[in-house]
Amino acid sequence: MRRRAAVMAGPGPGSVPLVRFAVPGECVAVLPAGGGEASIGVPGVGVLLRRGNLFDHLTVGRNVVLAGRLAGRRALRTAEDLLELVGLAGRGGDYPDKLSALESARAGVAVALAGAPEVVLADEPTGELDGLAALELMDLLCAVAARGTAVVVATRDPEIAAAAQRIVRVA
Repeated sequence: MRRRAAVMAGPGPGSVPLVRFAVPGECVAVLPAGGGEASIGVPGVGVLLRRGNLFDHLTVGRNVVLAGRLAGRRALRTAEDLLELVGLAGRGGDYPDKLSALESARAGVAVALAGAPEVVLADEPTGELDGLAALELMDLLCAVAARGTAVVVATRDPEIAAAAQRIVRVA
């Protein structure tokens, strides 16, 4: 089982630069909210953003396929398998605007896992979710870690950080 870590940031911006430099020797670029959130990852790193990493003009399944191709690594699972893993079996043909906030976050996890990364960096992944949905997403991320992918979550929420095996606080 890979470890789960949470990075606790104080108020204001801080988690995005932390995610950007969280993996020594590798650079992950993350655009801040409002700028058309997008990520450019490197092989071995999956990125999960607050709004799920989805392109609105593609179906959920096509989003997962595209992410796998852009990762430049051989995917270990098909888009259908990944969507089933995150609890969205049969939803690959839907467009992102048909998903609830939790479903969108789950689809974002599938996108982050599409390139079979060794590490998933999650920047405030529960920021758009209410309490119960946030805990459900954290259960999913813990399951991802239990399957062998390390998960690092940047958050300001102590309840979310409590799911981690290790908490690093950033002032």
